[in-house]
Amino acid sequence: MNMNEVKKFKTKAEYVEMLKREFYEIESIMENVAEIKAEIKEAGFDATLLAKISKAMAENKADEIIQKNEDFAAGVDEVRNS
Repeated sequence: MNMNEVKKFKTKAEYVEMLKREFYEIESIMENVAEIKAEIKEAGFDATLLAKISKAMAENKADEIIQKNEDFAAGVDEVRNS
């Protein structure tokens, strides 16, 4: 930003409206997630596990979690065998 430029801020009401729209969207998304989880349960799958897998994959953290679980399993084996 150049020294001659002045940043124009929105009003409190404008910020509230912006946030309100986002919160409505979050609520709608959470309702969709709940419906999908219910369908997963009806299909006989573990909804919690599939949700965790989906979230990890969406956040590109699946490989990191797999490695941590492998490290945990190796630690358990080491303790059990000592």
